[in-house]
Amino acid sequence: MPDMPEHEIHPYIEFKACPDATLGMEIEFQLLNPVTLDLTDGISVLLNSYPETPEIKPELTQCSVEINSKVCANIRELEADVISLVRTLKGRCESLGMALCTAGTHPFSQRPVRITPRPRYLAIEKRMAYLSHRLKTFALHVHVGMPSGDAALAVMTLLKPYLPILLALSASSPFWEGEDTNFASFRQRFLAIMKDYGVPPSFSAWSDFAEFFQNTRTAGLSAICRDLHWDLRPSPGFGTLEVRVMDALPTVRENIMMAALVYTLIVYLLRCHEQGACGHLPPHHWWMEKMNHFNASCQGLEADYIFDGQGHSSPLREVILETFQKLTPTALELGTTAYLQHLESHLVKQPSYLRQRRLFQETGSLKILVATLVRELEEDLAV
Repeated sequence: MPDMPEHEIHPYIEFKACPDATLGMEIEFQLLNPVTLDLTDGISVLLNSYPETPEIKPELTQCSVEINSKVCANIRELEADVISLVRTLKGRCESLGMALCTAGTHPFSQRPVRITPRPRYLAIEKRMAYLSHRLKTFALHVHVGMPSGDAALAVMTLLKPYLPILLALSASSPFWEGEDTNFASFRQRFLAIMKDYGVPPSFSAWSDFAEFFQNTRTAGLSAICRDLHWDLRPSPGFGTLEVRVMDALPTVRENIMMAALVYTLIVYLLRCHEQGACGHLPPHHWWMEKMNHFNASCQGLEADYIFDGQGHSSPLREVILETFQKLTPTALELGTTAYLQHLESHLVKQPSYLRQRRLFQETGSLKILVATLVRELEEDLAV
């Protein structure tokens, strides 16, 4: 076989660098029948009725809808943009006879979901088969601008030890198809079935990632970078590092709190990288990453966090509070201090998965639970 030109073997993937740490987010919402409060396949009628809002987008399943913020310079700009978008979306859903809420999973829906009839999604359906029709999960994704592809991958490695913190704080999926799973984030356990979800590998340079991606494309595993559904991935077209580990939370302000934490944490770790240092949680061996991730999805904030290769651990709540303290100077600089304080007083003490479980224990009704999720979002937007 003749030698191939280097660019044909490993074509360069351009990373559109962001000189500033810009900020953006995506939230996936549940479309509901307002009477039964079960999921409803409403995305087509929603988009056909309101085609002029590109920030409101379809997802794989017809029972979900995603909002995409604009590229923002700071957390307050992001908050204003997302609240406006969600208010628009909620009003449109109501005018079409649908209710709207979000959490990591729908608590009781048991029926298979239908796939949105777009070429990319139909191709995914063909590959995933049965699993695609059970994918009733809803996430929060946060993008932070990176100065280069190399920097994005370096920060990605430094951020991996913090993924259990982000997962435990955002965990909002204790129920699945009418059952209490005893997990804080069962969404993560369902996604673990898939071929390319979970904690990403590490790469030493952008050229290494480009070679890896080309190999996966040659193998037929991916066509574009978005086909890599890791909990944390570079997004070269946006010039961002994208954090995907988090469950969607019931209110916009809770999601904004998590975005503020991600934003502050990534900027802190970028500074560490530029100074040749790690964050206060050093990179771990793969088995520690795997166990900490599993423990956070299972026990949420009550999990233990393994911090060294000998298996020693500390309560995750203590690790979270230590992390907040480390982030104090960066938060002050970025204007996220108040958001992190609210997160600490709210989600650390009243995480969504515990609120949902307690309500079900009090009422015995998952329909009342979904009605409460709808009301929480409505009351949040009314403020």
